Amino acid sequence: MLTISIVIPTKDRPNFVRTSVRAALASLPEGGDVIVIDDHGDKQAQDALKDIKDDRLRVLRNTGDRGPSIARNFGVAQSGSDVILFADDDDLLKQGYAAHVLALAQTARYGFCAIDSFVDPPAEIPAFEPQGTTDISTLPFKKQLGGLGCGFWVYRSDFLDVGQINPKLRVNEDTDFSLRLLKAELKGVFENGTGAMIRQHAISIAKGDLGQITKRSKDSERAGYFATILADHADYLEQRPEAQAYLRKRLVKMYAKAGQIRAGFLACKASPALIGYFFVNLMTYSVARK
Repeated sequence: MLTISIVIPTKDRPNFVRTSVRAALASLPEGGDVIVIDDHGDKQAQDALKDIKDDRLRVLRNTGDRGPSIARNFGVAQSGSDVILFADDDDLLKQGYAAHVLALAQTARYGFCAIDSFVDPPAEIPAFEPQGTTDISTLPFKKQLGGLGCGFWVYRSDFLDVGQINPKLRVNEDTDFSLRLLKAELKGVFENGTGAMIRQHAISIAKGDLGQITKRSKDSERAGYFATILADHADYLEQRPEAQAYLRKRLVKMYAKAGQIRAGFLACKASPALIGYFFVNLMTYSVARK
C-alpha cells in the first residue's frame, strides 16, 4: 500500500500554520503523516503547534541554510513515504484530498489540482470532490506549471531523481520544479476538482503572521531568479518554442516592474513584439510607482 507525507514549510506564522496543519491532518489517509519544517523562525512552530496532540504530526527545525526550497527539501529528506504532497503554511487542503492523491498515484507520477480561495478559514474544511483528471502533457504550457501550494504531489523517488527543488530560488521555485518534471517526461495529471484552498492576504495579515515571501521579495530579485530559471533550462526551452516564448514574456515583464531597462531590453532578444511589450509595461509600472 502506498504511503504519503504532507510537507509544510513555515516561518513566523503561528496562527496560519495551526489552521493549515489541522486541515492537513484531516486530509490524511491511513498511514500518512504531516511533516512541518520550521525554517529558522523567531516564533517557533513547535510552540505554535504544541496543543495539537497527534502522533501523525512531526515538527522539525530546518538545520541547513534558510529558504522555502531548502526547507521543503529537508522535509522530504525526513519522510519515508512513497508520495510527497506539498502544502503552504497559509493554505488549506480539503478533507480527503491526500487520500485521493494516493489513488491518482496508481497511474501517474505527479500532479496538482484546481484551487479555491479564502480570506478567513471556514468553520469546517470542505470535503474534496473529484471532478476527473487531465493529462498534464495535453494542457497549454502555462497550465503545465503547477504551484507547490496547489495540491502539488510527486513520488519521493522522482523528486530526488530530478534534483529536488532548486535551493538557489526563493520565489518561482515551483516553475523551475515543474520544468524539471516536464523534462523528465514523467506522467503528470491535473485534478479538475479543487483540492486546495489558497489564502488571500489583503485582510488576514493583520493577525500577526509574516507576509507572503513573494511580496516581501524585491522586484529585481524576482527577475534575477526567473532569469536563472531560463538559463538553467535553456536547452529544453529551445525544443519548446511556445514554452520559451511564455517564460521570456514573464521575464521581460519582471524586468519592467523592477525598472531594469538594460536587462529587460536584452531579454527581449531583438523581438519587436517583446520590445513593445517591455516598454508598455515599463511605462505602466513607472506611473504606478508615482
